[in-house]
Amino acid sequence: MENDSLLDASCRVALAAMLHDLGKFAERADLPLPDREGNEATYCPSFNGRISHRHAAWTARSIDEIEQFLPSIRQGATQPFSSQGDARKDDSLINGAAMHHKPETPLQRIIAVADRLASGFERDTFERYNQAQEGVVEKGRTLHARQIRMWPLLERLRLSEKDRKVTPVVPEHRLPLLPMAPQTLFPAKLPEESDAQARQAYAQLWNQFRDGLQRISHRDHWPLWLDHFDSWWLSCTHAIPSATVTFRDRHFQSIPPDVSLYDHCKATAALGVALWRHHVACGTLDSSFSGSGWQEPGNEAEFFLIQGDFLGIQNFLFSGMTAQRAARLLRGKSFSVSLMCELAALAVLEAFELPCTSQVLNAAGKFQIVAPNLPDAEERLQRVRQCMDEWFLQHTFGQLGIVLAGSRAGREEFSQGQFSRLMARLKQDLEQQKRQQFSLCERTEAVLWSEISYDTGACSACERAPAVVVEEDRCLCRVCHDQQHMGQMLIKQGERLVVSREVVNADTLQLDYFGYRVTLIREADLPNRGRQAWVRLWDLSPPGPAGNQPDWHGVAQRRINTYVPLQGEQVVEFEQLAALAVSDDAGQAKGVAALGVLKGDVDNLGRFFAELPEPTFARMATLSRQLHAFFALWLPWYCAHHFPQTYTVFAGGDDFFLIGPWNRQIDLAGEMSRALRRYAGGNPELHFSAGLTMTKPGVPVTTLSDMAEEALYQAKQRNGKDAITCWDRTVSWSRFDQLQERSRSLQDLLVELLEQYKLPISTAYLYGLLHLCEKAEQSETCPREAIWHAWFVYRTWRMVVDRLHREADKKAVSQRLAQEIGSQIREYKNDYKIALFTCLYQRRHYRKKDEV
Repeated sequence: MENDSLLDASCRVALAAMLHDLGKFAERADLPLPDREGNEATYCPSFNGRISHRHAAWTARSIDEIEQFLPSIRQGATQPFSSQGDARKDDSLINGAAMHHKPETPLQRIIAVADRLASGFERDTFERYNQAQEGVVEKGRTLHARQIRMWPLLERLRLSEKDRKVTPVVPEHRLPLLPMAPQTLFPAKLPEESDAQARQAYAQLWNQFRDGLQRISHRDHWPLWLDHFDSWWLSCTHAIPSATVTFRDRHFQSIPPDVSLYDHCKATAALGVALWRHHVACGTLDSSFSGSGWQEPGNEAEFFLIQGDFLGIQNFLFSGMTAQRAARLLRGKSFSVSLMCELAALAVLEAFELPCTSQVLNAAGKFQIVAPNLPDAEERLQRVRQCMDEWFLQHTFGQLGIVLAGSRAGREEFSQGQFSRLMARLKQDLEQQKRQQFSLCERTEAVLWSEISYDTGACSACERAPAVVVEEDRCLCRVCHDQQHMGQMLIKQGERLVVSREVVNADTLQLDYFGYRVTLIREADLPNRGRQAWVRLWDLSPPGPAGNQPDWHGVAQRRINTYVPLQGEQVVEFEQLAALAVSDDAGQAKGVAALGVLKGDVDNLGRFFAELPEPTFARMATLSRQLHAFFALWLPWYCAHHFPQTYTVFAGGDDFFLIGPWNRQIDLAGEMSRALRRYAGGNPELHFSAGLTMTKPGVPVTTLSDMAEEALYQAKQRNGKDAITCWDRTVSWSRFDQLQERSRSLQDLLVELLEQYKLPISTAYLYGLLHLCEKAEQSETCPREAIWHAWFVYRTWRMVVDRLHREADKKAVSQRLAQEIGSQIREYKNDYKIALFTCLYQRRHYRKKDEV
């Protein structure tokens, strides 16, 4: 096989594996199946006269229907499939995909093995699975596969052994059968569906899938087309349960339908391509997959699992940045980090001539690729590692870096019984590689190049690299110039991003990134010339305002263009955001112009991955993807349409960093906590902790980050985590919600006293309550501090009640204040400061130079 066609051939194998369970989709949509008996006899196994896994026949039928929308697989280069006139008729796309339960050729057996490994089956378990009937018993009735809705995996996660024992076998919530969009990600308590209703829902989704498939272009460019297809396949199948069978086994009684068809098929594609490429390279394809097709390879390591981890992200984002024009610079910096992570994974894929489907994880600066264990696998990875090390040393002085770790693995390690140990070994290998970053102990040459010159001074943005580009009144290094250019282009023409091997137009970034040239461009301006040099084409456009449609444009989607507030074609600067915290009260400006900096991440995520129920490759991918979707898809959309003053520094994987008007950030924090609980089906063990700080807009971005990080650290110290630190007080999310309600009640009371009794409450009185909160807290261990209540009564009469004239009014007001404030201090003690500070800063008369 020619080397220049190896990538295309790998794409064809990946497509066959991706579509191997397409029949589940088509069967549930009840597509017509001509010659049903003949198709079932060809593609479906039978046991004791009973046909099993009928979806395989529908796989053949449905591929035949959509083949007109796929790249050509009958003419030209068709490896590993047969071409017209070829004697190898069995090696076709349809047979390669549909024969996975009844394999006969090496390619079919490879996809069958990959299917088994993706599900974590051992060989004997898979044979029993092959004999199982589809359908699950729920609430005393047997449901057809089309009536079963996908379980939310996040609802099933538990940490302690005790909690696992009480985990419901059937979660209360289900994912709606809708294409992926911000609003359709959330599980719900769905009503029971009849078979006819379920058939109609699947048929509607199938028609959407078929229509969207027609919109995909680049059918003459396999890697580009497959990347586009992968995005659309995800959108349509993210909520379709992959497994809907029940059978008894020593590990489980039924397969929980909590893994999506997308994640299972992609894991199958990644494993299948790696298996095929390994045996093609070793010349063992026929000998290893002949006969029965289930010969075990012993201890042979057929896979080379590659992990990537982006180090130094936060230091790179925030260091060297002053408050001036920080929002504009941070926009480009944040995007460039996400972009470089994508390009790093792409460089690894290309080094091994692998399709996009071999990248099974990509979130929060980390990625994982399933590569074949080739004879020169280590050398290939080392070349990529060296290329990236040199790039980061030259352009960032080692401030940023990507660590790459490669680990060999055999088939048996993907079984449920051993998968957790495999993941632990991979984690250990990555940690070891982190300690060898840049291979400094092996270098004999200088790390910094002697030709670096500061003749034009240092870059005015990062204050480290030599300035080489003069723009307006600033001298910038190439990296900062590209980041500033990216920030501008994202606003003006950030619909599409072209990754190419050559310059596309005048807006192509100055630097090449690991050998790639990057261009942000409008859809209408995409050139027709030079497309063969394109490596990727990505759609960066955000979801629509409704949030319930996939907004498919026929191009692979990447959720790396986070939301930031705009004013025309300019990013709103932090000083302007802070000013939005000031409100207009009858012509009087009130409130403090300050920023709220919100930072957080999911608690105990490492343990959730380590203790995943029924751990499999596909289930791990489902967990990672679903969490990433919450922060990378739903959160930016929600901010754009409900909290449009919020600046998203980063959001994805399991963490986020947001900046906005301080009072709106307080509201957003609570909304996010409640949304994640809803997203996890009310699972009490899945939550995040956050730090929320309030600062003046002129504070350097580095300081903002440090303050938020310290607040987050304090929140994580709470027993059980699940907390927020705000104004130096760490409280649970439920308590935080109560305190926000108390703050609103207090503000309503102050308005009521003013309107009904013409009695304004002084700021001095409210500030004095802060001291009483401290006394109330201390009274827990020091009885003499219980005098706080007497001080409260005294100050209330002296500073508020005595200003009234009628005894009835005095009695009524004192009772209201005792009930609304005194009882709250008694209940919440020092935590009541959160309610008090919220109220105080919102009612303070605004002054331009107001101090926080």
